[in-house]
Amino acid sequence: MQLEGVQLEIVQLRGDVTEGFIELRVTNEGPAALVVERATYVSSAWTAPMQRDDEARIPAGARRNLRLQLPEPTCAGGRLEHQATLELADGSIVEGEPDDPLGQLEALDDAICELRAFEREVAALAWLEPSIPADGVGPAVLRLEVAPVAGDGGRVGSIDEVAATVLLVPVDAAGERIEVLAVGAEIEAGAAPTVVEVPVAPGRCDLHAIAEDKQGTLFRIRATHGDDPVTLVLPSPDAQRNALLDFVVASCGSP
Repeated sequence: MQLEGVQLEIVQLRGDVTEGFIELRVTNEGPAALVVERATYVSSAWTAPMQRDDEARIPAGARRNLRLQLPEPTCAGGRLEHQATLELADGSIVEGEPDDPLGQLEALDDAICELRAFEREVAALAWLEPSIPADGVGPAVLRLEVAPVAGDGGRVGSIDEVAATVLLVPVDAAGERIEVLAVGAEIEAGAAPTVVEVPVAPGRCDLHAIAEDKQGTLFRIRATHGDDPVTLVLPSPDAQRNALLDFVVASCGSP
């Protein structure tokens, strides 16, 4: 049932993007506190239900975000069907179709599905261990492995550019910071894997940007899938992310 005075919404915050979470936002406009023992969100866009079992107390007049881990997307398209369910401590159930206040639901799986399609039909992408100077002097060099799909040759796509993030910018051959690094790597089916090197330097050194970073290591790769342009979002593994943040701190502190 839908309990009067309880509003359900789905949002994704900046910090959720790299870690693959969404928030089930519960607003309690009723006269008494809600004690949520289990929250579940089911969507036709995702392959499995999302569930949170730890207790959450939401006082009257308060709002609480319940964080849920995203499973693999279905990438099936079609009309979105979804429902959120709250199991309360008093045994009652609150359920309903949550609102989409930020207009995010239709596009939440776009980046993942675009990357999955590219890897299935063009090439698998992976960050290899980067070369990062411990003292922060000189650029860090990221290494992107591009492993083409099996086949008997023929162009299936390309890696065209790697764009700057909010924290890191590419560096050209002269050592100058640039917003976009041109790559121009053609991809042929059946070819051997190749490695694209991406030298980067800090784009900003203000401490709050580093301390509060949410998407500074979330790299966007401009590519072609067949003849169609695509933008692929390839998050850094945890080890690379941590090393890059340490590099920014060291580099910004270097004379």
